[in-house]
Amino acid sequence: MTSQDQAPAQWPIKELVQNEGDEYHVDAPAPLRFERRVHDRWPASGIATAFRLAGDRFGEMQTLEMVDCSNDGLGATCDKPIEPGTIVSLGFQAPGYLAKRGVVVRCLPNGNGYNLAIRFEALMAA
Repeated sequence: MTSQDQAPAQWPIKELVQNEGDEYHVDAPAPLRFERRVHDRWPASGIATAFRLAGDRFGEMQTLEMVDCSNDGLGATCDKPIEPGTIVSLGFQAPGYLAKRGVVVRCLPNGNGYNLAIRFEALMAA
């Protein structure tokens, strides 16, 4: 295989460019994102209340401790499991959070309770 036949080198994160004695960096294409989430999440603290909207336990309320939040979901911990697929209405005690409706997509034991992942329902156009 000749040097002309070789595959191109991997993309560098930064490329050093020289222009008339000045050095500066140019960003190459972003590296692969290994996070599967569409929206970035940020740490959240405070209490939320989940109100079950369907099923045998309709109307049951459960207190959640918020862990993180994004535009399309919430990570939280709780004392009792909430089954994946359960539709819930969420109310927040922390200022700045509006009530949301969502679906539990994951509920895993963590030793002190359960880790929940709740996906918010998409907003509908007016």
